[in-house]
Amino acid sequence: MSQSAPPQLLKHIVELTSLREQHALQLCLIKTLQEFISAHEISLYGISTPAENSALKLMVAVDQSNETNKPRRQVAIRTVDEDADLKQCFTTKKQVVSTWENKIGGEVKLGVKIVHPVSTTHGLVGFLVVKSDTLQQKDQDIIVSFLRIYHNYLELIDANERDALTGLLNRSTFSAKMMAVLAAQRSHQNRASDDPTHRPKRCLAMLDIDHFKNVNDQFGHLHGDEVLLLFARLMTQTFRADDQLYRYGGEEFVVYLEDVDLTMGLAILERFRARVEAFNIPQVGKVTVSIGAVEVNQQDLPTTLVEQADKALYYAKDHGRNQVCAYEKLLADGKLSNVLTSGDIQLF
Repeated sequence: MSQSAPPQLLKHIVELTSLREQHALQLCLIKTLQEFISAHEISLYGISTPAENSALKLMVAVDQSNETNKPRRQVAIRTVDEDADLKQCFTTKKQVVSTWENKIGGEVKLGVKIVHPVSTTHGLVGFLVVKSDTLQQKDQDIIVSFLRIYHNYLELIDANERDALTGLLNRSTFSAKMMAVLAAQRSHQNRASDDPTHRPKRCLAMLDIDHFKNVNDQFGHLHGDEVLLLFARLMTQTFRADDQLYRYGGEEFVVYLEDVDLTMGLAILERFRARVEAFNIPQVGKVTVSIGAVEVNQQDLPTTLVEQADKALYYAKDHGRNQVCAYEKLLADGKLSNVLTSGDIQLF
């Protein structure tokens, strides 16, 4: 950028640096680039699963109208391997410049496609793909500058949102993220058919490492921390990248499962429980986990969901541990009462 940046550009820099939520930051980045560079398409992809699988998630995209004012459909790429330029950038971690065919009506024009790697201290986390008519240095300078700002604020957001020991999301971000998830679910429901089969299903689970205090007492807190680290690693290896994983506090964790009903959610959680039980931790041996689950209703509040899952969790712990219990099933079987508390108020 030039030394005397225009006021509008400075306004966007101020806006970008004021954000503390990742998706809002992504939207602001794309909207800013859309305003200040000449581009037909701008897409931001995130690597949504471990790097060896190289799966992608389209985070934000804008597709400018062509000369006939008819927007082209944005095609989302699902894996790095589907695009040679992304694959090269993924391998080299460097910017890739190539050509692309811009089809307008019956005419085909060759344009420039640039793939910018997006990295953090954790490594490559995504790609910014820009398609334009020509390669302009001015546009390149703006893109690189804003990607640097984006990188810096990704680091800040990541540090604020994650637990320092395990790297999972922390408790302080739980309510905000869950409120956003529930709001999005309500919005989707308002647009969707009344047919219940079209309603997205989601589950929330509370997980507690059984007898964790005994680990700390017998082996010391350093080995206790190692148990927490390895437990968190098993979580990231077992659950999908789109599932939200939290360290809720101490030896307690939360999992938010996307696009699964209660039956499937319980099967996934049972698979994780069995994996924990079979895992041998150096110096400590084996530990087990108790899990309480609840299906997410878009009308619920995060506090309600946590309390319901927590009731199922403590039923599991009070009745033998090392098992998965569902709030709805316990309620249907008469093993729990439908009484929730919020402070000193009882909710019926």
